Amino acid sequence: MSLTESHIPKPSVSRSVAGTRLLVGLLQGLALYVIYQAGETGVWNTGNSGLFAALLMTLVIGPVLLVSGLGHLPAKSLWRWLLPAAAVLALLGFYDIWRSAGAPYCDTPKHADAARYPSPQLWLHAVAGFLIAHAMVCAAAADERRIAGYRTYFECASKLLIQVAFAALFTGIIWLVLLLGAALFNMIKLSFLKDMLDESWFAIPASTFAFAYALHITDVRPAIVQGVRGLVLVLLSWILPVAVLLIGGFLLALPFTGLQPLWATKAATALLLAASALLVILVNAAYQDGSVAEEIALPIRLGARIAAILILPLALIAAYALSLRVGQYGWTVDRLVAAFSLVVALSCGAGYLWAAFSSAQWLRRIAPVNIVTAIILLFLLLAIFS
Repeated sequence: MSLTESHIPKPSVSRSVAGTRLLVGLLQGLALYVIYQAGETGVWNTGNSGLFAALLMTLVIGPVLLVSGLGHLPAKSLWRWLLPAAAVLALLGFYDIWRSAGAPYCDTPKHADAARYPSPQLWLHAVAGFLIAHAMVCAAAADERRIAGYRTYFECASKLLIQVAFAALFTGIIWLVLLLGAALFNMIKLSFLKDMLDESWFAIPASTFAFAYALHITDVRPAIVQGVRGLVLVLLSWILPVAVLLIGGFLLALPFTGLQPLWATKAATALLLAASALLVILVNAAYQDGSVAEEIALPIRLGARIAAILILPLALIAAYALSLRVGQYGWTVDRLVAAFSLVVALSCGAGYLWAAFSSAQWLRRIAPVNIVTAIILLFLLLAIFS
């Protein structure tokens, strides 16, 4: 074997898993087509729209977890994870529709069809929450213990995030190619491909099949994930000093400008939470799994330590801003979500401050802080929609 070949990462799963994964993707598409057609024929109405939402949530997210887990989780562990996950997805979908019953838009013909679909907020938070939970389950299985090592958590989480992003991009590109082919055939008066793409019996299974195929490709070609992850982390880590300079300058300017200009924006809490989230992402891009600490350039090392200190002041100012708005206008759904986000931001801020000042090694205590914060985030995501 040549030197070049010896450095090519081995596939994460055997090729024999491919058939099962592709079959899952195809069956997912067929199941989604069936419930879509049932909706088109009027089976789903206001009386059973909660069941539709429960099925939709389970059939969209559940098979993705199954495809990702095949080859990485033992069969027993996989089903122990998937069955409770499917139950939670179904309950969240059903409850999302049930709690909106009686809202003004539900009984109007214009919104009757859309009212049976889970809310965009639920989709966003469910996808984020189950990706985090799935990464934690895979990491625990890889280390064969309930709480895995941080390096395994980082490896599983970053790999899963890149896989899902790559699969979404791959599916989008496939559709662009199909649409281009349809346009070319249509120019010569052959509309069969365009007509086929417009049919749900083709569009839905083709999309799920392509997504499952892309998830599998990233497992049998691990160099794709490693290369993309390395490039993204390096680029993000060099943005960190710039972000620290700007956000640090903002905090230093506040004693001279006062907080009134900040309150006048009427978006202080959201902006401050966004700045906190940005610093958390960039610090973790620099820290990675902790194994590259000695290789990090001095500007990034210094920037990461300062950024870890800045997160808590940002979160505290955001909490003060939210308390003022609640005191003036009371609680709303958006403010409750902001309050939950503040719990995560304050947890990260306090933990990262502890890591910045207490670690003999560079930011070593970020690892346990991230694990605890991820668990807190999962409970909060479940609480928001329950």
